[in-house]
Amino acid sequence: MEKKSKLILAQVDHVSGELLGFSVEKLLKIGARNVQMIPTITIKSRPGTIMIIDIPEDQEKFISDFLAKELKISGYHRIETSHVFQEVNFIQKRVVIYLNGHSESFRCEVKIVGDPADPLAVDVEHDFLVEVQKVLDEKLHSPVPLMELRGMIESRLKESGDEITLEI
Repeated sequence: MEKKSKLILAQVDHVSGELLGFSVEKLLKIGARNVQMIPTITIKSRPGTIMIIDIPEDQEKFISDFLAKELKISGYHRIETSHVFQEVNFIQKRVVIYLNGHSESFRCEVKIVGDPADPLAVDVEHDFLVEVQKVLDEKLHSPVPLMELRGMIESRLKESGDEITLEI
């Protein structure tokens, strides 16, 4: 699948990290689809940042005005692009974790990339993993590293059925 898009490349070399962080949040709120930042060294050997802002075509004016007002950016590069992407679907699964003789149950939103009947990839969100880790630590006093937790859950996601059972 494909859709028309625009990328804005804006150089920033005169603002604090806090203002950059604020700017990313604000850009997403006013219409940017995604914001990436690449650290750079500028012509005078000062630290700088290149912001790559993925925007819908109709949001450029809002983004441009924000960049000028908030970051004092008077110009930027615009690249007309096509965003090529796979089909994405979401399903719900119940994850039951058995640990130290106790069990905890969680609702998990699973991201399926490609045809749901034959997925190219499956993924769980980072925030879900953090929530599970927190519950396991608080209730069962047994922290599980996020990467280990991700591996255990994602290795079972392609299985049929609405429930995944894990013994840790």
